[in-house]
Amino acid sequence: MPLDKFIDMIMSQTLYFTNASRMTDKYEGVVPRKTLKSKKKRLIATGNNLKDVETDVSFYDYSYSSLRDLTLINCWSISPVESYALWKIYLSGSKSGVAIKSNVATLKKSIAIGSDKYDEDIYLGRVSYTDYIPEKNMTRFDVITTKNMFYEFEKEMRLFIFHYPRSEGGVKPPYDISSGRTLRVDIDALIESIYLSPFAGGWFERSFRQMIRKIKPSLESKIVLSEVQDE
Repeated sequence: MPLDKFIDMIMSQTLYFTNASRMTDKYEGVVPRKTLKSKKKRLIATGNNLKDVETDVSFYDYSYSSLRDLTLINCWSISPVESYALWKIYLSGSKSGVAIKSNVATLKKSIAIGSDKYDEDIYLGRVSYTDYIPEKNMTRFDVITTKNMFYEFEKEMRLFIFHYPRSEGGVKPPYDISSGRTLRVDIDALIESIYLSPFAGGWFERSFRQMIRKIKPSLESKIVLSEVQDE
């Protein structure tokens, strides 16, 4: 992440969950096209007229895809090594930034200790990269943990929060769900290591350490240099 986002994270002691509809991937949180085509083909084969088939498929698509507006996501990457591609993408051209390393156990612990003021269920799922979900396996969980194969290099795991339509017993969230929300966590429990950008020189390490000593000294021992080494 860029340095400003990291500073905001540790100063606020929060993780940010964005609304799924705000993700840049336009297929995020929607039913895969191949699944809809398969459903349409099956309905036609069973003798339904085309107009009824189109209505059924459209409703099926809407019943799942519309829920992405009511879903909040926090994204991580699962990998035993750093990713040069993710460094490039998430720093967006900047040389200064960091990557934080955690694990599932400490992530859960940090959320529990954080005691966020909103009592909501938080789910955890590993993303599958495919352009098809069988109808029999179709759930809201499956849709939000499925991404197009273009993004397989991300090796993503995500946290997510579900909200529900009023018609299904949902209630109005105590925050603006359209933009997302922050979740309070314990930063010391969350962060195992802080990797410094491979694109910045030695000056960045010196300045970063000085900053950490002032705002969060307990994290200094967790600072490590990137192994990518690509200044």
